[in-house]
Amino acid sequence: MNKYEISLWEDFKTSNGIDERKICTLGTDKMTTWTRAREPKMVENINGTHTFSFKMFYNYIDEITGEKVPNPFCPYLINERKVKVFWQDNWYDLIVKNIDEDSSGNSAVYTCKDAFITELGKNGYNIELTSDL
Repeated sequence: MNKYEISLWEDFKTSNGIDERKICTLGTDKMTTWTRAREPKMVENINGTHTFSFKMFYNYIDEITGEKVPNPFCPYLINERKVKVFWQDNWYDLIVKNIDEDSSGNSAVYTCKDAFITELGKNGYNIELTSDL
């Protein structure tokens, strides 16, 4: 397996504009906990964009108590969340675009797409430019 890191980020307002901060690290090639992201897969599409997917378990069995415990990372995994991925010596800025729960309800596959596509997709339709406003 190649060296990788998957982390969640959020934007916040500062006196100088907008900045970003790391929320948590979901997984790395060295991480061994049951809460980590699993089965990471990066695909470079024919048009040069990237699609990244990974799997997360909603619950896991605590090795000490033997009890079923909710994964603390899952509440942070929502649509449109910023994800940064280090993959094959490159960093990628991505956005969670799809969450597919499996039929057993114990895990979900998260699909992320390049963040710059979202920004380019915002258009100026329905913008009214007038001095009256």
